[in-house]
Amino acid sequence: MTPFIPTSYFFTDPASVSQTTAQAFGPVSENEFNLTAKFTSTGAQAFAVCKGVVLIQPQGVGSEVVNLILRPYEQPINGLNIRYFVYRGLKKSDFFNGENVLADGNDVSGFIKGINKSFAGFYKNENVPPFLAKYIGFDPTQQAATLPLDQFFFKDSEYVDNAGQFVEKEETAFELPMVAKGTSLGQFIIGECGIDVVLNYGDYQLPAPNAEFNFDLNYARAAGASISLATITDEFQKKLVKEQITQFLDVAAFYGFHCGNGSVNINGTATKGEAIYTAAVSKFSTKNKLYLYIQSDRCRSYNFYGNYLINSTGTESLKLGTVETGLTEHVYGTNGWPLLIDEATHTPATASNSLFLQLVTDNGANSMFYGQVATVLAAKENFLNAEALKAPNATDGTPSLFTKTITLTNPAVATGNTGLNIASFNILIYQGYNYPYILGQETDDQNVTTNVLGLPNFFDDVFDQLNATPLLKATENSDYAVLSSQKVKLISHYHDKTQLGISAVQTLNINDVIETDDPLTPLLKRVTYITEAVDVLNSALSVTGTLTPDTKSNPSVSGAVGDSKTYQLPDAFYYSLQLFTDSTETITGLQLLAKDGSTPNKIILGLTQEENDSLKSLIVTNGLTNARLFLIDLFIDGNELISAENIIYQKYKAGIVGETAAGELKLYLPATDVMVYSLERKYHFTSAYSKYMKEDNYLQELNMVTIDNKL
Repeated sequence: MTPFIPTSYFFTDPASVSQTTAQAFGPVSENEFNLTAKFTSTGAQAFAVCKGVVLIQPQGVGSEVVNLILRPYEQPINGLNIRYFVYRGLKKSDFFNGENVLADGNDVSGFIKGINKSFAGFYKNENVPPFLAKYIGFDPTQQAATLPLDQFFFKDSEYVDNAGQFVEKEETAFELPMVAKGTSLGQFIIGECGIDVVLNYGDYQLPAPNAEFNFDLNYARAAGASISLATITDEFQKKLVKEQITQFLDVAAFYGFHCGNGSVNINGTATKGEAIYTAAVSKFSTKNKLYLYIQSDRCRSYNFYGNYLINSTGTESLKLGTVETGLTEHVYGTNGWPLLIDEATHTPATASNSLFLQLVTDNGANSMFYGQVATVLAAKENFLNAEALKAPNATDGTPSLFTKTITLTNPAVATGNTGLNIASFNILIYQGYNYPYILGQETDDQNVTTNVLGLPNFFDDVFDQLNATPLLKATENSDYAVLSSQKVKLISHYHDKTQLGISAVQTLNINDVIETDDPLTPLLKRVTYITEAVDVLNSALSVTGTLTPDTKSNPSVSGAVGDSKTYQLPDAFYYSLQLFTDSTETITGLQLLAKDGSTPNKIILGLTQEENDSLKSLIVTNGLTNARLFLIDLFIDGNELISAENIIYQKYKAGIVGETAAGELKLYLPATDVMVYSLERKYHFTSAYSKYMKEDNYLQELNMVTIDNKL
């Protein structure tokens, strides 16, 4: 795991900031959660936290106050993507004069100087026209409040005929400006202002309605953002809305996270360690709060599905404490919202505070833990596998209901003889107790109907965002598209029933076409789902080799950038073909291989677009949320199939598992079976997907080299 080395610019002069408890980020009550960290400003300059793209929107109607949305171009925290910084409460007069952008001058911000210079440079050797505000996206009377924010950052330009010339449609005829880190933006007003820090889960859009937070212009234009449950009566809908808070960070915790190993530029001075707390973080009322986010099954928060309860009559689901020998049972949550907030004092004062926790487990072989953003003692690369999590059995041999104690450490500040947390956040991912889904129903001879339940395997529930589309278009041709889902999931890898290790992965959904031998349909549309490792734990006991530590990341984009519209595996991997028969059908089998001889850390599923569409339709038809691809094993009791050619293979039936309106996890299958095969539980494919695949270019090159050497 690459250490976090965050580098940021503080968003204003910290001496100008004060905050009351009522203004703070976090839960207000069981029905309200503040997403914006509000504060009172004395009217100081705002600065760009990082290099990024800027959009300005009015705060309310007819107001002389604006909000500024900064979308990072260079991320301030390596390995953790921020989607937006939202500055709320800037002076409109620092940006605009009527319908024009403010002209350059001695007292303007670095932002205004920069965009005026760029605008004048565009009209070099020509008369410079008026610099209208709408040229940088500020045109509120023409922009409906329901427009998505992403429509501005990933605009799809339209061209219309204007007196015989094709010109860009007025609504999209703007370019959002880029600013460098630390650039002065404009002054906050004197009074209440705010700032949001929003995490990025991928550059995609989902069809409405969906359960994700709605980042539209209503959100961008508000004086502050919060989530209210007051008008929601359905309990499952409340749970879904509560999940939205996990995409937001407290700005105090964001900067406090830099105290461990990072740097914050404050008023032009690079500041490190406890000095960040003293100069900046201490200005917030949440200065000593540690926010603990635990993501669990299917990317939901810990115990979302109720499978981690300590007992069936209670609500507690973990043990927690600041002293290892004094852990007590706790509910996962604060005021009913899915995060823990620790602000306990520690004695004696030390440079870091420890927080101890034990999570509920069934002690299964697929139990795994990953500190995505955390310092975890006694962990290997921030991972804990099933063996490392398993606590000793009781004296009578009963397995423990809890994991071993997990120790988190975070920077602290001394106050006399006690130590207080420096505001920060930890993001943990844990899967440790199997959860059932509904396979179907059966009725007994007493006419009593009961649910038939099943359990997921290592593959299931990894691939999500099935009906999402990329925001960025590379070309108008949509035959090739890559969609990146950046919420991290965990996969336990096996080879010959031996665990090789764990991968923390993001996933890609790739649309492509492949040439066929049929002149009537020369191209076959396909969809490939593939995992991308962001971190890897290799088993120290593995005798078959290690997992390939490929940690590349791809953006979401529609349209092929190059000439090829057929997906090519990343450089570290290749595939080989192996023909085999299943009953009377000849299948073109695919085997995933790593060029360095290690075991590939990827999981791939290949479908034709027609097959994929039949699965996606189940999401809409059944009103599912958080739908995932699912494979049902068709080989009995784990015994794999053997073809007539004596080739071992696996066979599955593909389906969809999602959350119903009642909050149940249920499996749905298409009317026509989608049969999936695999030779090594890495590359999964249907017969139609692999039918026209030729030998990988890498293998062709190897064969040529071999022939040349023989000659």
